[in-house]
Amino acid sequence: MKLHSLIVVVWAAVLAFSGFTPQAEAAGLCQGIAVPAYFPPGPLWAAAIGAAPRTAVLIMNPDSGPGASKDMDYAVKVTAAQAAGIKVLGYVHTSYGARPALEVKSEINAYKAWYSVDGIFLDETSPDPLYLSYYRVLASYIRGGKGGFVMLNPGVVPAEGYVRLADTTVVFEDSYAVYKTWTPPAWLLNYPAAKLTHLVHDAIDIRQMTDAVNLSRSRNAGLLYITNDTFINKDADDPWDSLPSYWSTEVKTMTYACSR
Repeated sequence: MKLHSLIVVVWAAVLAFSGFTPQAEAAGLCQGIAVPAYFPPGPLWAAAIGAAPRTAVLIMNPDSGPGASKDMDYAVKVTAAQAAGIKVLGYVHTSYGARPALEVKSEINAYKAWYSVDGIFLDETSPDPLYLSYYRVLASYIRGGKGGFVMLNPGVVPAEGYVRLADTTVVFEDSYAVYKTWTPPAWLLNYPAAKLTHLVHDAIDIRQMTDAVNLSRSRNAGLLYITNDTFINKDADDPWDSLPSYWSTEVKTMTYACSR
């Protein structure tokens, strides 16, 4: 065998062993989109599902939680998303560790019973190490049966124990203006990218969205979502109640967001 051919064979074997292949590079499998799907189970859900495998996670939120009863429209969309290979997580708020664990567990039970979700998104996660034991109990409860994926959302960089605890942690949730100048602590780079999620709102156009994607690559974000939806008034605005106007372009941009 010629030396050049031998090098090619050996290098291909190394890449395959690491899980990285030229096909994976072409498919853009290094980053995925995590959509806070806080909108009804209609056309927007269909658009998000249609972007699989780039859409890796969908967070369902019928009524700031699972609601009072099973919603068949949501059930149909959850099944469709899972069939496309997307993880569907149920939204449960924790009031930064102040909400009684029994209430949180009740909502976890509802999501699993009604929708067979793949895991739970614990919102309003405290970043304080004093509350780690509270979240350890909840994470253990979630992982006690099917649908054991745990996503924590402090929205800021928390105590390191939270990143170790969760399958993925939202370490940034804020505007593009803040994201541009944000400097994550160096220790975050020691973790697999899949354990880190960034949620960026108020990226008003394709240029800002593309810039945010590029920044996310250097910041080790394995899951990412960028939107031009706004969060100006805390009481009136929800930046996660729609897909961005540039959704199809974001999907295409993420396809090539593969760095090693």
